[in-house]
Amino acid sequence: MGLDMYLFSAPKLEGMDLDDVFKVNSELSRHEKEQNEIYEKLKPFIKHFEEYDRSWNSLMEEMAYWRKANQIHNWFVEILHNGVDEPCFTQEVTKENLQELYNQCVKVLTKSEHPSHILPTRPGCFFGNLSYDDFYYNEIFETKSLLEILLKHFNFESHYLLYQCSW
Repeated sequence: MGLDMYLFSAPKLEGMDLDDVFKVNSELSRHEKEQNEIYEKLKPFIKHFEEYDRSWNSLMEEMAYWRKANQIHNWFVEILHNGVDEPCFTQEVTKENLQELYNQCVKVLTKSEHPSHILPTRPGCFFGNLSYDDFYYNEIFETKSLLEILLKHFNFESHYLLYQCSW
């Protein structure tokens, strides 16, 4: 139990918007059984996953995971979700959004001002520590490192980047 946060990648498919991609992903096994036209369109983007004696196919791929990094979650809530925190939501993230969060992480790590003015913590049900301690700074450093990689290598032209949380 607690705050789990992810960045997922989903392909941008011709003739489909993001909602369509979510829908065909949820119906992937049906399309696969039917071997229909939609399945042929999806086939190059299907990824196979195995974990804990379970396997599945999906168009979505996990790009990042945080646990109880409430300061990062707070940024996504405030900047991308109009300040409304819900137990589970998914929000598209642009390259500009990622760059902005990266810049905020760098600013915190330079310690030019108190981090509560840059990336404040967010209280919540099992959201973790609210202190600006070593754990806080470690999460900021890890996030900065991850965002550097995504900014350099993620293809925003061919894929959606999505933030998802659950608590």
